[in-house]
Amino acid sequence: MIVDTDVVIREAMHEDAETILNLWQSSARWLLANGIKQWRPEYFHLEQVIEFMNDGSNMYLAELNGVPVGTYVITWSDPYIWQELDSTDAGYIHRFAVNRDYKGSGIGSCLIRSAEEQIRQSGKSLVRLDCMAANPRLNQYYRDLGFKYVRRLDSEGWSANLYEKK
Repeated sequence: MIVDTDVVIREAMHEDAETILNLWQSSARWLLANGIKQWRPEYFHLEQVIEFMNDGSNMYLAELNGVPVGTYVITWSDPYIWQELDSTDAGYIHRFAVNRDYKGSGIGSCLIRSAEEQIRQSGKSLVRLDCMAANPRLNQYYRDLGFKYVRRLDSEGWSANLYEKK
């Protein structure tokens, strides 16, 4: 468990699955409402949350005064996105979402710092993440947090920018 000011970040348990699903879906609704085609609420299902919990990934839930304010997943491999650059020296941050009621309060950077520390404590030297190339605000956010652009991945109907921090 990591505590930053009043934010408590802990490993998610199976009983947190619906809460995490709600964070993902509400983030997706916010993105769509703001014209950002990155996530869609219908793409997320309870089974996906459970799968992350059971597949060797580490899923975290952040709370502020008992209110869920964010979540992220750390995976230890990502060959689909990182392809030949996939590395055992990296931890990969996925499904990073912040409760939009707390936008601008520093929750996001708190979560990223927590994920970075957990990846370092696991003996990894690289922290990696990706985001939609067409989301300039999120791309800038990651650069502002010290992530370096690695490359762009163009796939069927979407493009992602890949970032890492040593």
